[in-house]
Amino acid sequence: MLGCRGRPSLALEVLTIPDPDGWHPSLRLKGDWLIFKISDGRLSGYGEASHSKQDEACREIAEGLFEQRIRNFDLSLDRLRTLEKELAATEPDFVTATAWSGINQALYDLLAKREQVPVWQLFRDRTSLERLELYTTINRSLRTRDHADYIDIVGSAQDQGFRIIKCAPFEKVAVKEAAVANSDEGLATLAMLRERFPDLKIRVDFHERFSAENFLEIVPELNGLALDWIEEPFEMGDAYHKLRERTDIRLAAGELFWGSERFEEFADNQWVDVIMPDVKHLGGFGSLLNVIDATAERIEISPHNPSGPVSTAASLHAAAARPNYVRSLECAFDKGLSRRKYGEHVEDGFLYLSDRPGWGIEVEV
Repeated sequence: MLGCRGRPSLALEVLTIPDPDGWHPSLRLKGDWLIFKISDGRLSGYGEASHSKQDEACREIAEGLFEQRIRNFDLSLDRLRTLEKELAATEPDFVTATAWSGINQALYDLLAKREQVPVWQLFRDRTSLERLELYTTINRSLRTRDHADYIDIVGSAQDQGFRIIKCAPFEKVAVKEAAVANSDEGLATLAMLRERFPDLKIRVDFHERFSAENFLEIVPELNGLALDWIEEPFEMGDAYHKLRERTDIRLAAGELFWGSERFEEFADNQWVDVIMPDVKHLGGFGSLLNVIDATAERIEISPHNPSGPVSTAASLHAAAARPNYVRSLECAFDKGLSRRKYGEHVEDGFLYLSDRPGWGIEVEV
């Protein structure tokens, strides 16, 4: 079918790829990857819209947005960047933001494949980035979450060459008022990991389970564990200044925001040391570049990415398009190495940049 000006219309297909770690009650969040495939009749681009927590709604919203704005879109880099500027002024809900982000990634992949270049090369002729250090999040690989389970998974990650892991062992902290009383198990797990893996860098995600007041009560114990960073212990705001006075551990935050405004606010206020924009939620690839451009000289950037191979590749290409600014990238731990079939080149805890067109990965295998 031809669109306006006689050019072929684009087509959208939504794919669901089972997460290799599968589903388990301990995960609390199904880990399947929601992938958008946008085709022009000859080539296809892929974008990831996983983990909105409402996959069916995300699919329906994406299909509606595609019909309204994208089916007859005259794809070029300038037009895509103009569309991003228009969308940046909106305030979509989280599911809609995720849908737009997936569509955006797919358009960049398709555009680069038409040009027969890697996505990063749409923005520069050369990059100094050959590989990017990964930190692997183990949350979705754990099942029993007892110490033996942690030792098995973290040991496997270390055997694969990872030097940095992230864990979230404070599930028992379900009510902020009782947070300190329910912290013992999480603190004991961290102490065990530090003793068992003395050379490993450990990053800890607290998922805002604490209030500022009660989190400060456990900071002395955390200070003795040589952690690499503390992630989102409580709601973002000026209370982080008080936390920074109590610890030398780096602070990280900012997983789920749309656009660049909140990340600029983080950098302006120096609430944290590291921001964590997620290409699946902030508007897509171009928006990730915008966040890097707006903050890179003032704060460390480490994209949030406990997801599939498309968002992982997109985050790597953003780092390649803006070399020297992104220090590390999150990846979901893959104990069985099943993600290799998609073309991810991970070795000794580093993700290597491909020179193939688009994202450089194979999605439908």
